Amino acid sequence: MNKSVLMILAISFLLPVMTRSQNEGVKHVSSTVATDKKPMYDRSTREMGLMQEQGSSGGASCPAGLSSENAACYLEPGWVPGKVMLNDNTLMDNILLRYDLYHQQLQFIRGEDTLAFAKPEEVNNFTLDGKNFIYAEYQLDNIIDKGYFEILADGNCKLLLRRTVEYHVTPETNPNLEEDLYIRECTYYISKNGETAKPVRACRSGVLCAFKDKEDQVKKFMKDNGMKMNTCEQLKEVVAYYNSLQ
Repeated sequence: MNKSVLMILAISFLLPVMTRSQNEGVKHVSSTVATDKKPMYDRSTREMGLMQEQGSSGGASCPAGLSSENAACYLEPGWVPGKVMLNDNTLMDNILLRYDLYHQQLQFIRGEDTLAFAKPEEVNNFTLDGKNFIYAEYQLDNIIDKGYFEILADGNCKLLLRRTVEYHVTPETNPNLEEDLYIRECTYYISKNGETAKPVRACRSGVLCAFKDKEDQVKKFMKDNGMKMNTCEQLKEVVAYYNSLQ
C-alpha cells in the first residue's frame, strides 16, 4: 500500500475528532514520544536561573534526552534563542529554548543536557521565536487549570492561544499507518483584567458572548467592518477595539 493511500486512510480515521477544533495540521514523525510526562529536571527554576547567570547554558544541535526527529511535538523544529522571566524577576536571557507541546514543557539546553522547568508556575513569561508566552490560569469544561499561552493581543483584555497535541496515533493502534501521527489543536482564550482565561469560539456568536458587557458596541464594530469572525486577525482587531472602550 503506497504512502498516499495510507495518508488518506489516516485522515479518514481521524476526521471526526479533527473537526471539533481549530487545527494546526497533521504532522508525521518517525519515532514515538515517551508517554512519561514528568519533568526532566527536578531542581527549582530559581536554581536554573542562577546556573544560566553563571554561564552554564550552552549550545547543542541535538542534546541528550530527546531526539530531534520528533519535530511535530514542538512548537517549532529545532532550538531557537529566547528569554525567560521568572516570577521573582530573574531573567534568563539569550538561552536556547524549545516548547514541547506534547508534554507541555518549556525546555532549554545546559551543557550537553536537555532540561525542562520542573515548576512552570515559577515562569512569569517567555519569548520564543518572536512569540510572547505566559503561564496562566484557565477554565475549560468547569475545570480550573494552568498552562502556557501565546499572547496574540495584549492589554486589559488579552487574546490568548493554547496549543496542545490532542491526538497521538501509532501503527500499533492503527495498522493502516506506517508512522506515528500527531494532531495539534489550538484553542483561543480571553482573559479580562488578569482573571481566569476562558475559551472563545472564533465566530460572531462566540465573540459576542465573550464581550457581553460591551455587546452592542462590539456588534456594531463587527458589522461596520464586515467581520465574519472566522480568522485570528479579526479576533485581534475586536480585542483591540474592546480594549479601546475601557
